[in-house]
Amino acid sequence: MRVKRDNRVVILVICIILICIVASLGFKTHGEVEEIVQEQFNEQQLLLTRQSAAGIKSFLEEKTVLIEVLAADISDMSPEDMTRRFIPFYHKPSGFSSIGFVNSTGVIVTGYPVENTAIGLDLYATNKNKSFDRAKDSGETYSTNPVLLVQGGIGSTIGVPVYSGDEFRGVVFGIIEISTISEQFLADVIPEGHGHVYMITRSGRSLYDGAHKEELGKKYIGSFCTDNSSYADILREQMQEREGTGYYFDESTGERRIVAYTPVVWRDRVWSAATSVPASEVDNLIRSVYAKQMIFLGSVIAIILGGSLGLIVMFSRWNKTLEAEVESKTGDMIRMNKELLLANERLKELDKLKSDFVSMVSHELKTPLAAMRTSAQVLEVADIATETKREMLDIILRNIDRQTNLVNDLLDLSRIESGRMELKFERVSLDSVIADSIESVKQAASEEGIKLDVELSESLASVKGDREKLTQVVINLLNNAIKFTPRSGEICMKARELNGQVEVKVSDTGIGIPPEDLDMVFDKFYQVDSTLTREAGGTGLGLAICKGIIEAHRGRIWAESELGKGSTFVFTLDKWSD
Repeated sequence: MRVKRDNRVVILVICIILICIVASLGFKTHGEVEEIVQEQFNEQQLLLTRQSAAGIKSFLEEKTVLIEVLAADISDMSPEDMTRRFIPFYHKPSGFSSIGFVNSTGVIVTGYPVENTAIGLDLYATNKNKSFDRAKDSGETYSTNPVLLVQGGIGSTIGVPVYSGDEFRGVVFGIIEISTISEQFLADVIPEGHGHVYMITRSGRSLYDGAHKEELGKKYIGSFCTDNSSYADILREQMQEREGTGYYFDESTGERRIVAYTPVVWRDRVWSAATSVPASEVDNLIRSVYAKQMIFLGSVIAIILGGSLGLIVMFSRWNKTLEAEVESKTGDMIRMNKELLLANERLKELDKLKSDFVSMVSHELKTPLAAMRTSAQVLEVADIATETKREMLDIILRNIDRQTNLVNDLLDLSRIESGRMELKFERVSLDSVIADSIESVKQAASEEGIKLDVELSESLASVKGDREKLTQVVINLLNNAIKFTPRSGEICMKARELNGQVEVKVSDTGIGIPPEDLDMVFDKFYQVDSTLTREAGGTGLGLAICKGIIEAHRGRIWAESELGKGSTFVFTLDKWSD
């Protein structure tokens, strides 16, 4: 009996020790998981903020270059001719609320639209001549701090001195409303109800706030928060042109929030864009993980207690059953370890995906920016040939289109992944979709000496879908085929009805895809590793967008290929049913 009691005591001690070890490991794991989830969430918010800041900077730089080009064009024009020149600049590249000209005496003599330009205003008489004098003395482009506009709202002015030979004629200016920037780059960054975006000046004044529109133009410190608050500390970091993430307490609601901020540097102006989300967003993620871990810990502890009690009651007769139970629990632990390893691998994949995204965006932004900068520097030379000017402008426009396409691809992918892509379903004739797509890529194929063939079944059935999105899919597939098809190659497009569906194929005589890559070509940022692929470049988003659009139509898309002989991309859609 004494031996049995000793065994029971040993079992109880071991039981307590095991429970303490499991609980200790559980609490340690909790802390590590919380740190990882929080770090990844903060990085995601900072990445969103950087994307918005990059879009704003690109937009402002583009408008500045347009005003500088306009200044060169109107150097010898009369005010009447200038007005006619302003009109296409105002309407074609959206973004200016008005464009005007101040003569050498500081009087606004012309502008468009007239109601937004304050024609006849004397800058010296109204003490608004500071920026004008700076441009006159330095001969350099200037931008102003955001101010309240006559027509309402807040805006910044871009001014460029105009010379006829060595004679100073005045300053051409363009006004950009901050609301135009916020609607385009800030309003839709964070889904409604999950946080908001705001932007401040270097002095801490509000340029945009998705949650507190009444703060527009006011200083946050003193108006929205007190000087010694945690939010004020973050605002001071932003005012010092720094980037980072932090936490603060909303003084009006007492809510703890996470903010990610980054500077927006435009010429001699520095603003700061930021995303602010409730800490509960990441807390919910952490709680979800905690709940699963607590279930696991509770299960393990319950198993240990149950097993220990069973051993105490039936130690002498149930030895073999105990061994089987231990073996079973060991198997459970191994499976849980495997699940943890799989989760770790997934985190590594997400980290790699983030690195690939940053690498791709950096390359795709820097390359066209470098080309545009070089071209702009060439355009600064006064005596260059007209043909050279035209070539430089063509380079700038092509690279603007390239960056626009990158932003559009990222927006499309974001909408697809977040489930916010809107489809306008209607009866769509694939004949016309294919015809429009062929017309769009015909010139690019001709320049590469690639032959385009189209084989369509007679009376091809219509499908239920979004015409614009389906056209985007076909153009993406054709452009992808052109990119990887050598000169003098051939691309064939076929469409037919098959088993109540319409099947569309795009085949090329290009380099082909290795079998091991076929299942991954539709992954975002994935590019087949080959010399031709690296030369062709690209973001690796086109096929991922195609897959998202087709699957949103409840269709299917896949690739077939033979290395060295070409590839075929196929998608199917349901026929229109009356």
